Amino acid sequence: MDTSLTCPSCTSRNVGKVGTGQFYCWDCYIEFSMSYRGVRMYSVERDGELTRIDPLTGSEGALS
Repeated sequence: MDTSLTCPSCTSRNVGKVGTGQFYCWDCYIEFSMSYRGVRMYSVERDGELTRIDPLTGSEGALS
């Protein structure tokens, strides 16, 4: 767990690193990435597929 980060969705500190610039929140169950382009949030589907969450509307769209 990386306690220096907070989740962009729920502000929890219960965040783990899953890859380079990729993190997972164990409280709201989203994956997010941080880069120079900003923060992108994803819902993890049952089959492991990631669906991007639009932070402005809260809507989800398939990741292409």
